[in-house]
Amino acid sequence: MNALLDFFTMNLLSSSLRLATPVILAALAAALCNKAGVLNLAIEGEMLWGSFVAIVATYLFRNHTAFGVIHPVLATYLGVLVSMGFGALMGWFFAWLHTSFRVNLVILSIAINMLASETTVFLMRAIFHQSGTWSDASIVQLPSYSLPLLSKIPLIGKLFSGYNSIVYVTWILAICMIIVFGKTKYGRHLKAVGENPDAAKSVGISVKNVQYSALILSGAMACLGGAFLSVGHLTLFTRDMSSGRGWLGNAAALFGFNNPGGSFLAGLFFGVADAVALRLQNVTKIPPYIIQILPYFMTLAILGIVSYKAKIRKSRNSLH
Repeated sequence: MNALLDFFTMNLLSSSLRLATPVILAALAAALCNKAGVLNLAIEGEMLWGSFVAIVATYLFRNHTAFGVIHPVLATYLGVLVSMGFGALMGWFFAWLHTSFRVNLVILSIAINMLASETTVFLMRAIFHQSGTWSDASIVQLPSYSLPLLSKIPLIGKLFSGYNSIVYVTWILAICMIIVFGKTKYGRHLKAVGENPDAAKSVGISVKNVQYSALILSGAMACLGGAFLSVGHLTLFTRDMSSGRGWLGNAAALFGFNNPGGSFLAGLFFGVADAVALRLQNVTKIPPYIIQILPYFMTLAILGIVSYKAKIRKSRNSLH
């Protein structure tokens, strides 16, 4: 028991919340699209673009003469906003290709992911003459904040305080999405379009507008998750920096049945798995490559359980 308590320390739990942030954002983005009936498998690529654009924009705000002298922290926040705007633009482009030209969603997503992986490396080499990892001393990390009330409470204060603003925004965003999905007209329209677009159209709901908005918002959220990686958690960009977190987000959304609350908890679970994997590398002699597959192995196991339960539920319903 003592060994277990020594392993699951408060630092491990706070690391779990921090590491879960990009996965939760990806899960919320995927849940929003799934609810609107559009399968967005490009979240991995959007997140990678978000990482790249955030750090490049931050660098330009700090060093380009056209912007004058900008405070380092302000430059980082502006970089995050530019990244989110770029994500919204990508979401709009995704929606335009799908709704206007009926491009297959899976093929479109694969193309975006492949382009993101190769184009970011090409641009990094072309602009900064680096091919693997790039960073600059002028770029500063997003600052962490202690919440005035929570920080004074033992245990709880250490667990829920002391993070950067993207972490807190993620929590607020999840709560807002729960309210929007369950209590607002837009939430009802999302559900109607996702379940039966023809029926939704027949009662005057604009299927196109709903799907456009879902893809645009999901693109912004995915890029916010990417910005967390490059300027919130670290201050660098490396090739394929998203490292499968977009795919984990898609899995978390399915595991959470496309509900914001469920997706948040599923994303948090994957964050715990990631933190545990990192902790195991430090305290055990298990080969690192085996430990690193732990989150993905857990993803497959969970999806298998969810699929099995859905199959049983479907067979029971058919009997009735």
